[in-house]
Formats: sequence, C-alpha cells, structure tokens
Amino acid sequence: MRHLELKRPNISFPTEDELRERIVRHLSWRGDVDSVALIWHGYLTGLVEWGLIELNVFERLTSLLPKLAERELVELSLDEPISAEMEKEIEKARGLREDKK
Repeated sequence: MRHLELKRPNISFPTEDELRERIVRHLSWRGDVDSVALIWHGYLTGLVEWGLIELNVFERLTSLLPKLAERELVELSLDEPISAEMEKEIEKARGLREDKK
C-alpha cells in the first residue's frame, strides 16, 4: 500500500511584538471597549491553548487590554465554575490593581 505524502504549507506565527503592535493599533482605532478586549482575550487564549505562545507572553499582552469579565475568564481557563475562595482572590487582586492607579 502506498502512503500519501502531505505537504504542509509554510506557516509562520505572530511574534509577541507583532501581537502587541496589533493590539495597541486596534485599541487606538476603537478605544477601550469591551468588544475589543473580549475579541483579543479570546484570540490570545486560543494561542496559549494551542501552545503557540507562552503563558508569560499571554499575561504581558492581556495587560494591555481593559479589565473585564475576570470571573468568566478564570472559569474559561479552569474549565469549571470558580469557587468562593477563588472569587475572593479575584476581588483582592482587582482591589490591588485599583489602588495602583
């Protein structure tokens, strides 16, 4: 039996700098609106899940986005509802960020 040999296209992935520039440019066009933050967060989450960017890159890039839906984003990452203890940690972290402003 003869096996088919599949040729893979030459695929390149965006670098952290390219992603940062795209995020900043998109935010400059639309401002800090929820829809832009949700789109980019979903895209970056996919890149992490598929192993195309590291978690530290994800954290640096998402820090450029407006903060919203933090509970839901944690649940998405954990693939389960957050506990009461985790919710308290999120609230504490949010308070620390607001204090720095």
